Amino acid sequence: MSSDLFTLRPWVRHYDPGVPVTLNLTPEPLPALLQRAAERYADIPAIAFYGRTLSYARLWAEVTQFARGLLNAGFQPGERAVILLPNIPQAVIACYGVLLAGGIVVLANPVFDAEGFAHEVEDSGATTVIALSMFHQLIEQVRAKMPIPRLIYTNLKEYLPSSQRVLFTLLRQEREGHRVPDAQARQAIWFQHLLADGQTGDLPHLNASDPAVILYTSGTTGTAKGVLHRHASLYANAIQTRMWYADAEEGNERVLCVIPFSHAYGMTACMNVGITLGATLILLPTFETHNVLHAIRRERPTIFPGVPPMYAALNEVREVRKYGLSSLKSCLSGAAPLPVEVQEGFERITRCRLVEGYGLTEAGPVTHANPLRGTRRAGSIGIPIPDTEARIVDLQSGDDLPPGAIGELLVRGPQLMTGYWQNPQATAEAFTPDGWLRTGDIARMLPDGYFQIIERKKEMIIAGNYNIYPRDFEEALYEHPTVIDAAVVGVPQPDGRTEVHVFVVTRPGEQVSEAEVLAFLRDRINLPIVPDKIEFREALPRSFIGKLLRRRLVEELLQREQRSGA
Repeated sequence: MSSDLFTLRPWVRHYDPGVPVTLNLTPEPLPALLQRAAERYADIPAIAFYGRTLSYARLWAEVTQFARGLLNAGFQPGERAVILLPNIPQAVIACYGVLLAGGIVVLANPVFDAEGFAHEVEDSGATTVIALSMFHQLIEQVRAKMPIPRLIYTNLKEYLPSSQRVLFTLLRQEREGHRVPDAQARQAIWFQHLLADGQTGDLPHLNASDPAVILYTSGTTGTAKGVLHRHASLYANAIQTRMWYADAEEGNERVLCVIPFSHAYGMTACMNVGITLGATLILLPTFETHNVLHAIRRERPTIFPGVPPMYAALNEVREVRKYGLSSLKSCLSGAAPLPVEVQEGFERITRCRLVEGYGLTEAGPVTHANPLRGTRRAGSIGIPIPDTEARIVDLQSGDDLPPGAIGELLVRGPQLMTGYWQNPQATAEAFTPDGWLRTGDIARMLPDGYFQIIERKKEMIIAGNYNIYPRDFEEALYEHPTVIDAAVVGVPQPDGRTEVHVFVVTRPGEQVSEAEVLAFLRDRINLPIVPDKIEFREALPRSFIGKLLRRRLVEELLQREQRSGA
């Protein structure tokens, strides 16, 4: 390995044995991953869902039938299909089926309100919606505003084991609203009927350069934009991330899939990487702490991609070790900063390596991760994964900065998006002329090539002459023995000042005073200013993936000030 490479990419020194510096990828359409797994691991369970399994051969057969059924129903290559499903077998079948039919998948958040869902349907120009039957009221609200030419329903019970299917019908179907009214049901196509209609038919030829998936950003800083990925970028990120698991045994791993597939992180780190490994995907529709623990005890997963609130919740369970967490070998945390206290607590109870990674929807999403076996830097997002470049630039001039300096993180690699759907101006603003993606994150690179995220560029607090990074405060607060969640926000005032508000969530039954929190902060960090307010909450607003929604806290405080001043 040349010294020039070490100079340009110092991080490659820290790759685990077996992780290649470059992949020399020949991009392929995404369904090639599943077809290859079905050929190599035909009889291995591809999906485990509450006791029922589907082999890779069976999964590929149903994906193929779904694609043909779509085309036989009038679907055309290039059309957009919105998938509104939690992590159930139908989500995997529908996603790969739409892709195999030449369509573009639009992954929608299963906990949407009507306004958010309608925006994605309208903005994407979708002609097809594939939804869980329990969402029929949401669908009807949207259909009252705009046409949905092709509506496909599926019921949660369809892939449950037969014994559970009977119990579901008797005890849950009516109570939880899974039954679609007859008049609406007659206007829809049912998932199993579509599969039955897909026994024959030709499939279109796919190219790696074809558009594949539109993922809408969370909209935490404004209106959600559609991020368009081609097959090539998602195929690349699946392989890049799979190679990070250097000691993984293909055909012998089990991935706990509780991160929603509708999020870029769940789509890639759980579904696509799991399929690339020929692993069994253990599907859970929602994160409920004890359901997850029972699934771990029953299914014995080896890989668990998650987000910090998930690991924090498991840490809080008494006698958690009785659930047999020792099966876990590798856990990769993403989507939000991983507090050191959460990381250390989870590793104590599991003996499993939990490392922090980093990515963004516009990058497939994975760009960085700490080594799973080698040197890990606490509080760091780690190092760029294979074939990924990263650099830090000055916030004003855009010039490269030396190691240790704080600026904006830029990334470049084969996993980057094509652009924002039908938004050329936003796309142009996101990229430099030579193809680097502006992440909007303030960061620094250490001399050895590890990266640290300081803060989101839009969430840095400028108070007087000081730049305040919320993560510094929040990391310190997590060290307090009674604190389980924390947030720091800046609230603009009419006189031009910015007030700093601290929000704290304590363990149930435990209390701490404002004075104690302030003293604790002073002991751990050099406070440039004293927070204007410390407020205690039972919970903090988070997105469905677990990302802290500081914007909501700011909006709430501003509304409160307006009411008090009225």
